[in-house]
Amino acid sequence: MFKPPVQSSRPLRIAVIGGRGIPSNYSGVERICEDLFVWFAEHGHKVTVYCRPSVLKEPAALYKGVRLVRTPSPGGRNGETLSHSLFSLMHATLRGDVFDDGAPFDLYSMHTIAPNLFIPVAAITGTPVVSHVHGLDHQREKWKGLGSRVIRLAEEIMVKFAHKVAVVNPSIQRYYRDEFGVNTDLLPNGVHITPDGGGDPALLAPLGLEPEKYFVSVGRLVPEKRLQDTIAAFAKVKTDFKLAIVGNAANTPEYLAELKKIAAGDPRVVFTGQQSGSTLESLFRGAYAYVSASDLEGHPMSVLECMERGTCAILTDIDGHKPLFEPVPGYDFSFEPYDIRKLTKLMQRAIDDPDHTEQLARAGQRHVRDTYGWPLLALQTERLYQEIIHGDAHHSMLSRAALGTA
Repeated sequence: MFKPPVQSSRPLRIAVIGGRGIPSNYSGVERICEDLFVWFAEHGHKVTVYCRPSVLKEPAALYKGVRLVRTPSPGGRNGETLSHSLFSLMHATLRGDVFDDGAPFDLYSMHTIAPNLFIPVAAITGTPVVSHVHGLDHQREKWKGLGSRVIRLAEEIMVKFAHKVAVVNPSIQRYYRDEFGVNTDLLPNGVHITPDGGGDPALLAPLGLEPEKYFVSVGRLVPEKRLQDTIAAFAKVKTDFKLAIVGNAANTPEYLAELKKIAAGDPRVVFTGQQSGSTLESLFRGAYAYVSASDLEGHPMSVLECMERGTCAILTDIDGHKPLFEPVPGYDFSFEPYDIRKLTKLMQRAIDDPDHTEQLARAGQRHVRDTYGWPLLALQTERLYQEIIHGDAHHSMLSRAALGTA
């Protein structure tokens, strides 16, 4: 049962570190941070989000009540996450809230695992840290080798120094319990409940798409999404439907080139590039079904958003997807990762049995709205933060680190 937020005598002053910044124009983490901390600002809290120069051109700004501060991020695509996190933590620790004459922060909200490499910096002031884990990044293809070892080191530091670790799905909770003996807080992503209907077919036409005549996959174009499997499976589907691949490959151009090579013989495959706003909304609403062949997810926002709009989802049966489909009555549109033959059968069945597809779409929509409807995540996060500051969870990071406990 949900408990109301702990009452505070003053708003919290929060520094948000680890993402690229807001407004969101890239991945799920930034989208989550934007929704979450705009809500915090609307409810009286003083939130500063640290942004990379690629997101924020001026030294400081305001966005929907959220304070934005630009800090450097040298190091290129493989090093900017770490460098930006270090500069941001140093800025927050040494300069405080520059919008309020350097007032100290009450709490640091860290996002993704790697930035936790530097959270001992926060021990200088004793400021509590909540580390939000959106996925097990060391398992991602881009972080193999040295990158994976760095992330594992960041995990070890995180479980020693963070006051709380919050994760997005139960399988990640089990991982930290089994690997480190740490109990974590479950904070799944939330999705805004939208009015039924909507979407503009006129925005689909320039992309060569018609409403209810295409499958869609939305997200960063990275190897763990296994889009090559989606394209290969779709190639064997007997239909004049299209497959829309929505997203960019800013850090993985070689993967995008590989995908386009695989799809070169099938004019039904459409690469739309990065989309946002009304066009993205129309892509969600106009799709016949959403497809994810991913072999690694945390709690994917694009799947949540499609399901909330009433679009049927065909998903791999990985831990990051299971909470989204297992509770749905009669759901039978899941498949094992890499099983291209099964995915072909499911896509074909979705077309050939529209009544069943519609039934699953509506059942999935009810589940997502009932379980993950906004502002559930925000209220749960606010309660966690308030408990750390005002409840019995408030204690010294230095003491915890010295004791070697988490």
